[in-house]
Amino acid sequence: MGYNELKYRQRFTTSIDKNLLKAFFELAETKNQPKSWLIDEALADLLKKNGIEVKKASTEK
Repeated sequence: MGYNELKYRQRFTTSIDKNLLKAFFELAETKNQPKSWLIDEALADLLKKNGIEVKKASTEK
């Protein structure tokens, strides 16, 4: 499997407010959780707030 080939995830790049990013890194450290998990949670909450439900890729068949 190559560097960009992930089974249930996809890489993407973005920019973010510096203060948000600093707080995000601190949260990940405090909770001892991977940043990708926290991003998944935040995006899921945002989509749900806007009436969009999305199944996790790892649960699709």
